[in-house]
Amino acid sequence: MKKATNESIIIARHINTFLNEYVPSQKSHSNHTLKSYQYALVLYIGFLETEKGISAESLCGGCFSRTIIEEWLQWLMKLRGCSPKTCNNRLASLRAFLKYLGSREILLLYLSEDATRIPRKKEVRNKIKGMSKKAVQVLLSVPDLSTKAGRRDLSLMILIYSTAARMDEILSLKIKQLHLEAEKPNVTIIGKGSKIRTLYLLPKAVAHLKKYLKEFHGAPNPEAYVFYSRNTGPHGKMSQSCI
Repeated sequence: MKKATNESIIIARHINTFLNEYVPSQKSHSNHTLKSYQYALVLYIGFLETEKGISAESLCGGCFSRTIIEEWLQWLMKLRGCSPKTCNNRLASLRAFLKYLGSREILLLYLSEDATRIPRKKEVRNKIKGMSKKAVQVLLSVPDLSTKAGRRDLSLMILIYSTAARMDEILSLKIKQLHLEAEKPNVTIIGKGSKIRTLYLLPKAVAHLKKYLKEFHGAPNPEAYVFYSRNTGPHGKMSQSCI
């Protein structure tokens, strides 16, 4: 087995810290976002091994040059059939790592600067066709309101429809982020990169949420999750698989 170089060990350690410490604490709490970063780096290192003959033990700063990254993007499109949008997402993940790497290793800062100059692939924006009013009504009629779970499901669906928030944003929502008694009722959403935005609620959504909170929370704890796991209680986040 080939002995790892000092530079490859340093880079490997930074990859580990980036994925296991930096991304979860600084970039996003979303498992999907973390997996996206992980997958991009796995693809890149796999490309280096299969197409460039560069093993993990031989990693160095030059392995992340602009030329090689551009070749990687072409490889993603031609050999793996990735769309321009997917390539742009993979590039963004790699750029994030190189920015982190440069902040920790000043001699490698130039890699991040070069990566930012790589142009994004031109994306074809598809027109999104929304659900019809009738389709939404049918969807909202599915939960069985004679059951507690059904009443919860309806409140959840109405909140998702009213805010168009991401699934993880809804599941991460806590009581303190609901402002139902405000002059203009709203919910404070904490999104990717800890960006905060205010989403206003229609009267129907407010009414459903008030009924839901009364039934499922009683005297609400501000730190409790709005929609929680039955196994762990109000302080346990509901999983996406449950949804």
